[in-house]
Amino acid sequence: MPDIFISYAHEDQERIRPIVQELEKRWSVFWDKKIPPGKTWEDSIGKALEESPCVLVVWSHSSVKSDWVKEEADVAKKRDTFVPLFLDKVEPPMGFRRIHAADLSDWKNNNAHQGFQLLIGAIESKISPATQPVTDSRPVSMPDTVSLEGAGHTSPQRKPERQPIGNVSWVQKNQLVIVVAVVMLVILGVVWSMKQPQSKVEPKPAPIAEVVKGNPEAEAPRKAEAARLKAEQDAATRREAEAAKARQDADARRKAEDARLAAAKDAVSRRAAEAAKAKQDAEALRKEEARLKAEKDVARREAKAKEKLDADARREAAVVKSRQEAEAKKTLKIGDEYGGGKIFSLDPTGQHGLIAAKADLSGHSEGKSEGRFTWEDAKAKCAALGGGWRLPSKSELNDPYHAKSAVGGFSGGGYWSSTEDSADGAWASVLRQWLPGQRR
Repeated sequence: MPDIFISYAHEDQERIRPIVQELEKRWSVFWDKKIPPGKTWEDSIGKALEESPCVLVVWSHSSVKSDWVKEEADVAKKRDTFVPLFLDKVEPPMGFRRIHAADLSDWKNNNAHQGFQLLIGAIESKISPATQPVTDSRPVSMPDTVSLEGAGHTSPQRKPERQPIGNVSWVQKNQLVIVVAVVMLVILGVVWSMKQPQSKVEPKPAPIAEVVKGNPEAEAPRKAEAARLKAEQDAATRREAEAAKARQDADARRKAEDARLAAAKDAVSRRAAEAAKAKQDAEALRKEEARLKAEKDVARREAKAKEKLDADARREAAVVKSRQEAEAKKTLKIGDEYGGGKIFSLDPTGQHGLIAAKADLSGHSEGKSEGRFTWEDAKAKCAALGGGWRLPSKSELNDPYHAKSAVGGFSGGGYWSSTEDSADGAWASVLRQWLPGQRR
C-alpha cells in the first residue's frame, strides 16, 4: 500500500517529478498510472487510490479540465485523504474551491519554501494522525472554509505561519507547523460550538414559541445556520450526483473507447486481409499481363514473319507473272530455244507448243550400245527427268520430222513414241536427235 497517491494531469508529469523525488525520500509514492499487463483499472489505480492514506491532488491548467483528476479528487475528499496543491495559479473545479491548497507555483526545488513546508505538514497529518497532540476531548467540527488538506494563498482565516529561522531542525519545523494547525483547529471548533443553539445545553429548554417571542435575535442565527446546513447538504447531494454522473460518464467513455478500439482492431484486420488479397490479385494480374504481353509479342513476330513471307510470295508471284507476261508477249517460232529445249511445234496463237530436248538420253538398256534403250526403259528414263518430259505420241513424231531442219541435231537412228503398236511393240520413227523418244 503506498503512503501517497498523486492525482495529476499527464501533461504535468515532468513538472511534478521533482516534487515526487522529494516526497520519495520520506514516503512511498504512487504516481505512475500505467496499468500493468493483465490488470484492470480497479486492480491497479483504483486499489492504490482507495488504500492510500494521503491523496495529493495537483491543480494546474491541465488538471482542472481533467475528468479523471476531478473523480480521483472527489473519492479522496469523501475518504478524508484529500490534500491539494497549486502547480499553477488556477481556480479549482466546483466543490473544491473552498478547500485551501499549498501554493507551489513558484517552487524551485527548495525544501525551505513556505508552501512546500505546509504541504509536508498536511501530508504528515494524513499519514500519521495518531502522532498528533490532543488538546481537547470534545469532537471538533470544521467549517467549509478551513481544511487540513493543506494551506495556501486563498485562506481567509489566517496567514501562513512563518517558519523559524536559525539552527531549528527540519523535524522541529514540521512539529511547529502541526502544533499551530491543531491549535487553530481547536480554536475554530470552540468558536463553532459556541454558535450552536443554547437549548442543547440548557436543562429545561423553553418552548419554541416562547424563545421566538422572548429572544428573536437568537432565532435568526439558528435559521441562518439551518439554512446554511441545508445548503451544504444540498451542495453535497449535488456533488455526489455529479460524481456519480462523472463516474457513469467515465464508464461510458471507457466502454465507448473499448468498443472503438475493438472496431479499430477489426478494421485493421479487415484492411490487412484486403491488402493481402489486393496484393495477390495484383500479382495474378501482373502475371496475366506478362503472359498476354508474351503472347502478343509472339503473335506480332508471327504476323511480321507472315507479312514478310506474304511479301516475298507476292514479289515472287509478281516476278513469275512478269516473266510469264514477258514470255507471253515474246514472239516464238519453231527452232527457238525454250524451257530447256527447242520448239518444234506451235499452235495458231504462237503461245503454246512442244519442245524437243537438245540431246539424246545418256546411257543404254542392258545388252544395247550407248544411247539405245528398250521401249520400257525409254519411258522410264523420260519420266525420271521430271518437268513434264515424256515420249511423244505417234502423231507428235511427225512434227519434229517436218521441223528437223529448224530444230536440228537428230541422229540417223529411230526414236520411240508412246503409242503402242502391239502387245510387245510400239510405234517408232526415224528422226534425228529427238527427246523424249530415244533411239531404239
